[in-house]
Amino acid sequence: MSDKKRIVIKRRLIPEPTQPEQQVGELTGAQEVEKQGPEPQEIQVQPTAQQPTDNYEEAIKSFDNIQAKLREIREMDRSIQRVFKKWDEVDLRSVKKKLNQLSDERNALLSEAQTCENLLNEALGLLESRMSELEEQLFDRLVEVEFLRSRESSLSGAESERLKALEAEVEEYRNRIAEIKKQISDLQVKLDNIRSLPRTIVKLTTSTEEAEPLYKELVAKYRDEARVASAIEKIMQDEGVSRPYAIIHLWKAALKPRVSGQ
Repeated sequence: MSDKKRIVIKRRLIPEPTQPEQQVGELTGAQEVEKQGPEPQEIQVQPTAQQPTDNYEEAIKSFDNIQAKLREIREMDRSIQRVFKKWDEVDLRSVKKKLNQLSDERNALLSEAQTCENLLNEALGLLESRMSELEEQLFDRLVEVEFLRSRESSLSGAESERLKALEAEVEEYRNRIAEIKKQISDLQVKLDNIRSLPRTIVKLTTSTEEAEPLYKELVAKYRDEARVASAIEKIMQDEGVSRPYAIIHLWKAALKPRVSGQ
């Protein structure tokens, strides 16, 4: 019997790669994070944080600028009247040329007033929208307050704190809504003022302080107000000037001392 040799085959064990396992582990971890979703973030609700104040302030500034220019034109008109009354060398023909310049300024201001009207309308619309939003939010909180108060005796500590917070919010909403209502009312008055300018600008920019005392002098002199009024009306029609200038023209012709510069 022959001896049998034993053949031993040595196999090298190939170590399993560690990198795929690491990748699998990372992938699994990522999947778990993805399943969990992002961490919740606190949402801070600030009922009165967003306000259309920029539009409101821009509209108010535009309106105030219109009013300042109206006063400026009126002061210029008064200055013209003073010079016309004071100086013999200044006649109605020269005055009418200056009044044409004032008329051009009035027309330019009316064009500017259209831009102001647009700004007021825009600000008004934004405020009304904001107030509507606040009223809806106030309603939601009032309902929640009423619900919590209906079971006040059985509220938990957290619910009691929630009720107090809601009551404070309700007061904030009411104050903000009242403030916006006041702003809306203010804008509406200003808008009516601007819209009426085509009808009122001449009156608003024509001074009466210089001429009215002269009118009283004329009436006292002639003791016939109807006659004086008729003469003034004729000058207005013939010369195309406003009443103060017709009064000054008549007064200069009838009563003014002939001393230049007085």
